[in-house]
Amino acid sequence: MLNIRDFGTGLMDSVAVRQECEMARINLDDIYHIETTDALREVYDTWADDYDQQLDTELGYQGWDLIVSQVSDRLAKDALILDAGAGTGLLGAALARAGYSTIDGIDLSQGMLARARALGVYRRLDVAVLGEALEAADDTYDAVLSSGVFTPGHAPPESFFELIRITRPGGMIGFTMRDDERPEGFVAMFGRLEGEGLWRPSGHSEPILTLSRGDDRYTQRFWGFEVL
Repeated sequence: MLNIRDFGTGLMDSVAVRQECEMARINLDDIYHIETTDALREVYDTWADDYDQQLDTELGYQGWDLIVSQVSDRLAKDALILDAGAGTGLLGAALARAGYSTIDGIDLSQGMLARARALGVYRRLDVAVLGEALEAADDTYDAVLSSGVFTPGHAPPESFFELIRITRPGGMIGFTMRDDERPEGFVAMFGRLEGEGLWRPSGHSEPILTLSRGDDRYTQRFWGFEVL
């Protein structure tokens, strides 16, 4: 199995990395410990063609359905939604099946977005990095949803400042987060943002097994917040 840490070491050139990825499976334990955005982007660009097969079909990832089950009763079908960290578009596809029709997406990987674009369920898709400034105007979205992004080695807790900015007052920010290994700083950030009057909790789920056909160590919760 490919050790994703090699992407950040300089020990393999880009051609060798891509050749090895074509023959290897992504190790989820390793991908949680990538240290730079550029290294993470390269991993996801390379993983894009096999991502759906491995994560959805083989491992039975449950995050997309968990989000839809939590928002379908509180989010109008005509809501303008941002899929933050859209990847290959599996959350967008799940939302579309549930009747949502106006969905934008952002992701750091062009390769992943190319797969998402082919689904035809997004209004627009753009490259963006969570934790950095986003192009959307203030109060643009009725909801920002995110699956599998707020996890070790990925988007930082500071991402929420921009996500709150682009969500209208009264709108929703909802996402899954690793529960068995909560990424550092997130729970403290939840409290900070509530204390600063930027959002308030609107409920969270019980933890579920993330990979229904994979490793039973991985669990996630849905977390929901109302923007103030």
